[in-house]
Amino acid sequence: MDHSEKKIEIQKRLFYEIKKNLPAHQALVDKVSEVLDVSSDSAYRRISCVKPLNIIETYSLCKHFNISFDTLVNVRNTRQSDYFYRPLDVSKPNDYQSYVMNMSKILEKLKISDGSLLMSVVDIPVFHMIYQKELTFFKLYAWTHSVYNYEGRFDEFMKEIATPELAGYYQKIIKDFELIPSTELWTENTINTTLSLISYYTDICKFSDKEFPLLLCEQLLNILGKLQNWAEKGNKGDDATSFQLYLSEIEIENTFILMRQSEVRNCAVKLFTINNLHVSDKDFCMETEKYLTKLTQRALPLCGSSEKERIKFFNTQREKVRFLMEKIQKSF
Repeated sequence: MDHSEKKIEIQKRLFYEIKKNLPAHQALVDKVSEVLDVSSDSAYRRISCVKPLNIIETYSLCKHFNISFDTLVNVRNTRQSDYFYRPLDVSKPNDYQSYVMNMSKILEKLKISDGSLLMSVVDIPVFHMIYQKELTFFKLYAWTHSVYNYEGRFDEFMKEIATPELAGYYQKIIKDFELIPSTELWTENTINTTLSLISYYTDICKFSDKEFPLLLCEQLLNILGKLQNWAEKGNKGDDATSFQLYLSEIEIENTFILMRQSEVRNCAVKLFTINNLHVSDKDFCMETEKYLTKLTQRALPLCGSSEKERIKFFNTQREKVRFLMEKIQKSF
């Protein structure tokens, strides 16, 4: 492949990546015209590769659509272009704010395109955690302490990271999540990671007083209460968007968040405490969907008429939280 052919291949790949994640109601030519501030005819000439993109135009499109240029120049059959991971240093507020902004954009696209979510849940998903500000910040604190050696206490960290901008993004994520149909597969141990973290940071004296870990436990109970309410109704939010909850009687290997839009599939695989590996590889997403669908078919439904199983599950989870609260009360 000569130099000019390679440039055309990269340009084709860029517009493929843009179109793949563009909401169904938006025309590619209109969006490219808007971003590059050119006429529709000029945009079409670039999309069809009649006119090559210059470096500024390539940069503008990559930046606007959050596409890494590395994904365009890698050899396709290595599949490197289908995976994306962004290191997340929460001690740098701009890093975390960019992370949350990106999450908000992904959900907004999913909502606009009438997409849906299918999740296996080894740890409580951020979409539920984010309703409880202090509990969300605590998971961030645990990540920053363990990976980036943050030495302060939780209340000090919370004062440093909390901003009005973050609160706004959290609310946007909550609103969009409540408008996206979702199916979740939990286990008896899904809340255990969060409980263990609260217990551990209490034991090593990272809370200034017992009110903080007790508040986190109360917020965990709030999450369980909201989840149970949604499961009873089989829907969520003011618009009664479809919500399905299942209990897996076998352990799940990982938290997979499959985002489905028409024929397009994207997947986030949970890594560590809060971060994700994003995968758009078609074969991987297809296999993940088959895996999650099979797990769901074998799982116990907790929605609607499954009252006995639902009550038993949530009572068991609440008992675990209250047991930890009693331990915390005695430790201070």
